[in-house]
Amino acid sequence: MSVRRRTTRLTTVLLSVVLAACSTSDSTAPDASPSTTTTIPRPGADAALTIGQLAPITGPIATIAESFTAPVKLAVDEMNLSLGVNGKPVGLVVADDASDPATGRAAIASLLDANRVDAIVGPSTSQVALHLLARPLPHPAVICSGSNSYGPISIAAQRRGSYFRTAPPDRLQADALAQLVIADGRTRPVVIAAPDDYGTPFGAEMIKRLKARKVSAAKLVEIPPEDTGATRAVARALAGNPDSVVLIGFPDGIAPVMRALVAQGKGPIQIPTYGSDGLQNAEFGALVDPANPAVVAGMKGTTPAGAPAGIDHPFNASLFAAGVEPFFSASTYDCTILIGLAAVSARSDEPGAIRVHFARNLTGKTECSTFASCIAVLGRRGTIHYRGASSRFDRWARFEPGEGVFDVWTLGLDARPTLAPPEQQIAVP
Repeated sequence: MSVRRRTTRLTTVLLSVVLAACSTSDSTAPDASPSTTTTIPRPGADAALTIGQLAPITGPIATIAESFTAPVKLAVDEMNLSLGVNGKPVGLVVADDASDPATGRAAIASLLDANRVDAIVGPSTSQVALHLLARPLPHPAVICSGSNSYGPISIAAQRRGSYFRTAPPDRLQADALAQLVIADGRTRPVVIAAPDDYGTPFGAEMIKRLKARKVSAAKLVEIPPEDTGATRAVARALAGNPDSVVLIGFPDGIAPVMRALVAQGKGPIQIPTYGSDGLQNAEFGALVDPANPAVVAGMKGTTPAGAPAGIDHPFNASLFAAGVEPFFSASTYDCTILIGLAAVSARSDEPGAIRVHFARNLTGKTECSTFASCIAVLGRRGTIHYRGASSRFDRWARFEPGEGVFDVWTLGLDARPTLAPPEQQIAVP
């Protein structure tokens, strides 16, 4: 089975779980102690780089934990095959964040206090990331996540200063979704957004992107919070006689809206309907109509590409050979390599020095794509432009990508999403 087919199958089943974890609602899980496994012994000297990882070993996405842990292990192995960082082996300690804020908080404290890590890859979900960014860490550390795309993280990260992410932020997906709507010839779209910190900024950004492309008739409708909110939102949305509907949110909140649209004879069969990646969910149709999930068939949308077209990086073959499902794996690998390269550039494992050099290795003169080729340039006092497994990193915005590639998905008659061929991917900008 091809890498792309395996990715498509996994995305169909599990992407909605990861995206739902982006919600900022308070967790009800107990403040558990993390389950920590040292996969590579930590060198004793302080000058040795030790990387910690927050991974979903347990919790709602535990079935794809290896998609997060295998890339980090492969990256650390690659560094150690090149005689480590600054002449010393790189250590790796993996802790369980369980995709839960309280567990993640305990896990990061363990990594920093007991294991004295210098940098952290993760967490796996945006919900945990927001929780960690909202409070001071027990000790300084650089954090890089390859799977946090949630929009509000951009604001939280600006305050922290030591957080990076290699997954493209939601504002870029808003542009991709706008491009998809425009490419289909829609000139009067209405955007219906959930009234939360996922739907509200995503919807506003999409209207901004549509109008920047001369779709001046685009309108944003936010769902009122009361019980009849979905019906009221649909009435307002249809009053302008739109030629298409865009839904922004997660299945539980958007299902009543879709149900109201279908009741008005404006379901995806009657009017072109689009959605954000939060709705790329095999269960969405059953939430709308358990007796007829196919009412959502034909709806399409965008999602961050797991395998951007045009990138041929050795990591992808290594992950495939390991038999691991590629799910945010390339961007997680890139986080790890970039941490190692920053430590080489800084000639130090000190978190503050790693932070300063992290982005510099994405803007240098000499292109390189492997740890060995990159440190060869750095050893000659040259500057590098790291070309990653998830992105060529041509544009970088302080602590996150300024570009992204997005797949197009469509809900079929079985209400399950399938991805379009790679040639239909949308690049932003």
